This record gives sequence, structure tokens and C-alpha cells, in this order.
Amino acid sequence: MTAVRHRTPSIEIENAVVEAALRLLASNGPAALTVRGLAAEAGIAPMGIYNHFGDKNGVIDIVFRRGFEELTRSVSIGLDIDDPIEGLRAGLLAYRRFALDHRTTYAVMFLREVPNFTPTDGSLVIAAESFAVLIRGVDRAIHAGEVRHGDAREIAQQLWAATHGAVALEIVDMCLVDDTTAMYGSLIDTLLKGLRPSATGTGRSRTVRRK
Repeated sequence: MTAVRHRTPSIEIENAVVEAALRLLASNGPAALTVRGLAAEAGIAPMGIYNHFGDKNGVIDIVFRRGFEELTRSVSIGLDIDDPIEGLRAGLLAYRRFALDHRTTYAVMFLREVPNFTPTDGSLVIAAESFAVLIRGVDRAIHAGEVRHGDAREIAQQLWAATHGAVALEIVDMCLVDDTTAMYGSLIDTLLKGLRPSATGTGRSRTVRRK
């Protein structure tokens, strides 16, 4: 009787290869990301990489996409908080936690860890959703009178630029302070205070709470 061969489900192969890619990046850098290297680390035949991902860039695209899907879930926590300012704070704190918990993935997403990698259009759409969450949080705060009136997208970009800069410096060990957690919290305080409506504006002023 001929033995029945059971094909490994695609999602299991995808998970194995993505995890292999992250291990190789963390231990040996982007030069280790060859089709043969990925296949060996994942325990599959090289043809499995071609069949499921096209090439190694297809693997990195999945890492990129999954990273932004997880980031969007993380920062969306702020939208569930009634107080819009505390919601923004929660989202910005979640951004740092994600980066520190997933350093290699974050480097692929934001720090061009893999040279010559270009995300697919579909992955860029998914990536944009994490920024859209921040825009919605800012817009909510504006309408609640907790943030000065302005373009929500522009204000969100300012918040993202500042927090990303702090996180990126921390990841590459370029922070020159001992307590990076306190530094990041102070940065968020400064940003949120700077966005408060003026005393003569349409919104009300408030004191930003530290947690």
C-alpha cells in the first residue's frame, strides 16, 4: 500500500519561515537571509520558500505585514479609553512596548534592517492602518476640546515622529539617560501638554496625568 503523504498546512510553513527569518536577522543580520539559509533554519526544502513566498523578499514582506498588524492591535488600545488624552497616552506607550518586545520586527518595519527590501502595495496599506489609528485618536481629542484645533493628520505625524525618534534611539542603544522609561513618559507629557488648547481657545486646558 502506498503511504499517504500529508502536506504541511501553508500557515504552519509561513509561521516556521517567518520565525526562522527573525532568528537569522537577530543572530546573523540580513546577510543570512538567503533562500537556502531560511529553508535550513525553518526545516523545509528550499523549494518550499519559492512555492509559498516567491523569494526571500516575500518572506520579509510577511514579517513587515505581520508586524504592522500587531502594531495596529497594540496602539488601538487607546481608542477603548473614554478619556481621549489618556487614550493617546496609552497608544503611545503601547507603541514603545511593541518596539521593545519585537526589536527585530520593528527594525524591518522602520529601520530598513534588510537592504533593498520594498514592501508590496498590500502590505503598505496594512502599515498605513497603524497611523490611521493615531489620527483617529487625535481627531477624537480635538473634538473633545482636549487638543488644539488643527489638522489631525499633521498632529498625529508630529506625535509619531517624536515617539519614533525616541524609540529608535533606544533600540540602537543611543539613549544617554539611565531611565529610558521615565524619559519616554516625560516626552509624552511634553507632547500632550504642548497640544492643549490655549486659555483663549475653544477647548479647555487640563493637567496631563503621569502614570
